[in-house]
Order: sequence, then structure tokens, then C-alpha cells
Amino acid sequence: MIVHEVFAQVVKGRIENIVICDNYPMADHLAKCIYGPEAYAVDCLQYRCIIGDLHHDNSFWRIDEETGEEVELEYVPTQEQQVQQLVAENEELATQLTDTQLALTGQYEENLALQEEVTNTQIALTELYEASL
Repeated sequence: MIVHEVFAQVVKGRIENIVICDNYPMADHLAKCIYGPEAYAVDCLQYRCIIGDLHHDNSFWRIDEETGEEVELEYVPTQEQQVQQLVAENEELATQLTDTQLALTGQYEENLALQEEVTNTQIALTELYEASL
């Protein structure tokens, strides 16, 4: 259960403040009361944004100090999302391991069959050699 949420108060695409609030409607109302009707609140809990960063196209952005270009801020997954991702990766790895084991078993069986053919060929050659003596 989430008790509080973190919201960026955005005006003209720029984060003016970051606040903790228990729901979006209240956070948005506060943004409009403080910064005017064009202001809005946006959930920023899963982003490492700071005051002065930008928000547009449903993403958070920061101006790179060296290049002056906008760089999109990375989404930081929740622990639950990380667990789901790890479970999915684990299932994929288990499938790959099973496939690899089956391939190795098939290769082992082919090698046994080839080894038997080589042994039979050696026996036949030995018999031919002995018969020629």
C-alpha cells in the first residue's frame, strides 16, 4: 500500500517543485493554486528528477551541461517490477538451459553412434588383416 506519492509540479514544461502528496487530484490542485492554471502535477516517484528538469512527451528530461542537449531520464522500476523481471529472466534461462541440455544429449547420442561405427570398422579391418595373413 502506498501512503504517499511524489509529484513534480510542472509549469511550461519545467519542474518548479517536487512535493509529497497522498493523491494525484490534490497534487494537481496544489500545483494550479501555486503556479496558475497552466501548471500540473505528474507522478515522478520512479524518476531521478530534480527541480529545473523538464517534462514533456510523458517523460522527464535533463539538460546535459556539456552538450546543452536534452537527455531523457531513466525510469527506475519498483521492487515488484524488478522481481517480475527477474522471474521472467529466470524462466527464460531455465528454458535455455533445458534446450542446451537436450542439444548436448542429442550430440552425446550421435557421438556414441559414431564411436560404435568406428569400433565396427576397426573390427572389420582387423578381421580383413588377419584373413590376409
